[in-house]
Amino acid sequence: MKFIEKILMPHLEWVQLEVSSLCNASCFYCPHTTHRKQWTGRNITLNEFLQIMPYLKKIKLLYLQGWGEPFCNPDFFKFVEIAKKYGCRTGTTTNGMLIEEAHIEKIIDSSMDIIAFSLTGIKKNDTLRIGTKTGKVFKVIERLNEEKIKKAVSKPEIHIAYMLLKSNFDELEEIPETLTKSGIDHVVISILDLVSDSSLKDECLVPETEEEFNVLKNKALHVINKGRKLNIAVSFNLSHPFKKGKTCSEKPLQSIFINSSGHVSPCVFTGIPSEGFKNLYFGNINEQSLPSIWRSREYREFRKKHLEDDKSLPCNICPKRRVVELA
Repeated sequence: MKFIEKILMPHLEWVQLEVSSLCNASCFYCPHTTHRKQWTGRNITLNEFLQIMPYLKKIKLLYLQGWGEPFCNPDFFKFVEIAKKYGCRTGTTTNGMLIEEAHIEKIIDSSMDIIAFSLTGIKKNDTLRIGTKTGKVFKVIERLNEEKIKKAVSKPEIHIAYMLLKSNFDELEEIPETLTKSGIDHVVISILDLVSDSSLKDECLVPETEEEFNVLKNKALHVINKGRKLNIAVSFNLSHPFKKGKTCSEKPLQSIFINSSGHVSPCVFTGIPSEGFKNLYFGNINEQSLPSIWRSREYREFRKKHLEDDKSLPCNICPKRRVVELA
């Protein structure tokens, strides 16, 4: 049966696996903070991870991150090791606070392809993301680069996942100059796509008009060009007020999200491990094989509706459906 299931498993662009929904930080805009009382915090176990192991050869990228801090999971490096054995590119996004000196060599030796560090501001990050320290992030990046040079390796690529809010908008132009000498390969700037609480509405920079979009786009292009001059790659994910793509930037027709409880969803925005969200679950890896979930009638119907831009889906109003990537 497993041999047949391997054949039936499609080739996917990526699987995003929430290895932990626990977190050591309290970023004020994150659903982990706004829905703390309803939150389901747990780590994916090694046995649960092994449920997807037979299909890793058909996954281009295994991204080990969701709504929590990946390094909360003590089996994190085991997951990377297994994925690399099966030829998977691997990556993660972390706040960096749990990475100590003992982890630096492990990260390099694991041959992880990408490690991204979350920031929400240059000077304001530590206030907006309680429990994180910008200085610690830069120190970890410095040590990773020192170890990469020592071992003469190019991996992992070091990225910054930068959240642009109204609160830190005044620091936008400082990004290239601040990060250019830090040994960072790429800065990806995003706006708040998920407003998990009404109190966060004013922080969301998703444009409501074409004029607002063009103003933000011009600001973004200015920062991108500034980055080029300083030899640092900067890209933006901006949402257009009304123009939609055939699908969305999360590629739900070619990828999946598995949350820390094992539930399979089209993307990270439809698999939040908490009550109060309109999640889309099509199965659980603890109960069914990944190919059988992917090929289920309900999941196939979702993909059909997504292509048709069916208004009954939460995707219909999601800003990710309207993302314009600038680089």
